[in-house]
Amino acid sequence: PGRCARAMAWSGPTSRLLRACAVAAMGPSIGGMRMTPTQASSGAEAYGAGDRMPSKMDCRGRFCHSECEGRHLDDVERQRFEGGGFHYPPQPSLVVAASRDMGRTASTWAFNAVRLLYRQASEACDSYWIRRLTPEKLRERMQTGAHVLVKTHEWTDHLSQEEFDKVQPMFTHVIVSVRKGFPEDAAWMRAATHVIHFEDIVEHDAAGENVGAHRVLRALAEHLGIEGLTDDDIRQIDYELMTFDMPRMGSDPITKHWHFHARRGGRPKPTAPPAPASDP
Repeated sequence: PGRCARAMAWSGPTSRLLRACAVAAMGPSIGGMRMTPTQASSGAEAYGAGDRMPSKMDCRGRFCHSECEGRHLDDVERQRFEGGGFHYPPQPSLVVAASRDMGRTASTWAFNAVRLLYRQASEACDSYWIRRLTPEKLRERMQTGAHVLVKTHEWTDHLSQEEFDKVQPMFTHVIVSVRKGFPEDAAWMRAATHVIHFEDIVEHDAAGENVGAHRVLRALAEHLGIEGLTDDDIRQIDYELMTFDMPRMGSDPITKHWHFHARRGGRPKPTAPPAPASDP
């Protein structure tokens, strides 16, 4: 009860935290669903069995800042603690979304694209900002059994080559975003498993068709091994990426957007959610 009371004082709307505390009070869980005493005491490995909310990885709200390295989940992602249909992967991925700081390459778009692709596929994913990557930080975050997504910038200012060589094998995917006319991060490009081009993201015609972002999202899903997403799913993700609320000042701890982010790269803002492809 004390931990839950402190959590309610620290972060988010009370209703969400009351639900989170209720889930935590239920005891051990698998993918947000309560485990039986036999399951809890068997010692058998279970996907997501170590996941809780609140946990030591969650942001405590009161001291949150732009360099906060805590876990921040949106309302949909939190549903996995309420039996909301999310599942934990048999083999979690550790995905890094990297770019030069202030690179203007749509790196925040790429970060959120990964996050929303996992969310749309109902795969549990924890997302973080981490400036200095270390094996200890990453191992700690992988303990929930969810995929881990990390947004970061240049590592060369914070790690030696020897230190980076120790942490790089932990990455399953390294997503690097680039843009014509802007310098690439050569160190991250050498580690990249998938490159996203700004020009492809913003491509569109006058009618709003032939949207390049749809193809970028589909290719990214394939790279991550996310299966089963329909064209309607891809359009919905693109719509959300195009209509995120921007913070008036500072940064949003979930999307990592800053108030100065342009977001759409010249594409007109959608006026309505996408209609299902089956609609006339």
